[in-house]
Amino acid sequence: MDNETAACIARHDWFETYDSDCFALIEGADENEVIRRFGGDPGTTDMRGPEFYGELMQGRETGDVAFMLRVGTAAPGLVFAIENGFTGAYALRSLSQGGARALSILTHVNGADIIGYAVDGRLVVHEEPWGPLTPLSDPDPDPAWDPAWCEDLTDPEHDEWLRGARQLVLAERVMGLRIDPRWFEIPLRTILLPDPFSNPVVDWGVW
Repeated sequence: MDNETAACIARHDWFETYDSDCFALIEGADENEVIRRFGGDPGTTDMRGPEFYGELMQGRETGDVAFMLRVGTAAPGLVFAIENGFTGAYALRSLSQGGARALSILTHVNGADIIGYAVDGRLVVHEEPWGPLTPLSDPDPDPAWDPAWCEDLTDPEHDEWLRGARQLVLAERVMGLRIDPRWFEIPLRTILLPDPFSNPVVDWGVW
């Protein structure tokens, strides 16, 4: 591993203990359109911080889960989405429609993470990140996926996998930006989403 990659991984050490569920980057749509593509109504958002999820869950019965989405603009035409749920991992075709690109990282307490990537409504990658990611579709190689994006991020010989901080380094390489940890702490436009199992934007064909 080169020094630059090691420094990028170290910069995102905080993500090793991140306990939300899904982080997505969408290029080619504004915040309002991204909210719609998640199945929400952009006219009903409030500015909320991450602590709002705890408030939502107070008094709820076991199994009565709230699905909260927070969105912000990372750069012109590039939106980030932070979700207490898993809609973003299974709505990539919706998020990337109309020539957009979307990458999502689903984290799971039991380690069953999923990384997904879609371009112009086509799912390119969707798998548990136990090694370099493999495109789903023909032709091989898929022109939408650059294997170099995964370079130096896995080392099976030393039990180092594409997890935790390494996932954010991959996201930066794929989407061409620097992820700011402050995004996960500041108030953002916030909305409640439908249950993913009843949300029409979710595509269970990739389950």
